[in-house]
Amino acid sequence: MAKYKVNVDGKDYEVEIENIGSGSLEIKLGDRKSTVVIEELLEMSRQQSSPKQFYQTTSQAKVASAPVSKPSSGKGEPVKAVMSGTVISLIKKPGDKVAIGDVVLILEAMKMENEISSPLDGIVKDILVSPGKPINTGDTLFTIG
Repeated sequence: MAKYKVNVDGKDYEVEIENIGSGSLEIKLGDRKSTVVIEELLEMSRQQSSPKQFYQTTSQAKVASAPVSKPSSGKGEPVKAVMSGTVISLIKKPGDKVAIGDVVLILEAMKMENEISSPLDGIVKDILVSPGKPINTGDTLFTIG
């Protein structure tokens, strides 16, 4: 079982994730557990016209609804890695306009490709990582302004 520190709305949580086979993960937060079937998440994301916020939920648990867009502060909101891995590809570049849920880059972690998406509407200010480079939990990946 792998342990991750996840920051959600300014609060830190320790999450444990275990691959239980058949494309399923068991997620444990405190004394609560949830099972996530990766194919179900992928199918849900393909069917939704309003994408989910995968930058913090790809390796956590199912999200009940799409997030509400937050206004940008103008300075650029940093998006930090919630897991260690290697950047596979950049989908967006600095200056690109993004909507909440738009995929900005792909991160490989634990032999899985994870879509890292914009948490808000805005413009990609900076991308601070590059393909093939390893990143650590907590590293700033990009900023949205």
